[in-house]
Amino acid sequence: MKEYLLDILTDLIRKSSIILFFLFFSIESNAQENNNQIGINADDVLPALFSSDANTFNLTYRRKLDNKKHIRLGFKYSYEEENEFTIGLKPGVDFLFSNSEKWNFSYGFDGALIHSNSFTSERKYYEFALIPFLRVEFLFSKNFSVSTEPGIFVKLTDVNDIDNSPVDNSYSIFSSGLSGIGYVKFNFSF
Repeated sequence: MKEYLLDILTDLIRKSSIILFFLFFSIESNAQENNNQIGINADDVLPALFSSDANTFNLTYRRKLDNKKHIRLGFKYSYEEENEFTIGLKPGVDFLFSNSEKWNFSYGFDGALIHSNSFTSERKYYEFALIPFLRVEFLFSKNFSVSTEPGIFVKLTDVNDIDNSPVDNSYSIFSSGLSGIGYVKFNFSF
């Protein structure tokens, strides 16, 4: 039990230092126009208050091209010792269609490329997805905001059997559904 509590405390300190770094950096860059934004999945920072699933991307970078257009790149990573390794990239673009003093509304499209290696089932998964979404962002300040991005995904998953058995259990799955419903991101602009 003591080791479990120590692991939780260590994890909390590590995540808190990342947030403090971004907050400090955001305050220091207040004099210039914000063209860059880093978004962190709220569940990675405060898991007791927020939730997400395994499909959520952990980190997002947005770059402002003009007053209404941003390009974006999402990163996903997960490693469970002796179980699974996952990495993914999600390039995309979003367009501002409505904004006010505290609210921004955008729509856009992401393409997701995800690779997972399951060590227990000895299978590799390759996912390719197209995700149109609606972005709702609340601005606390010029440098800090909270956003959510509900959307619809269309996904092709290719499963490769690598267990060296005589029977090849490789297959492909085509699926669609809702994504990002209720997931929150903390955004730091600089």
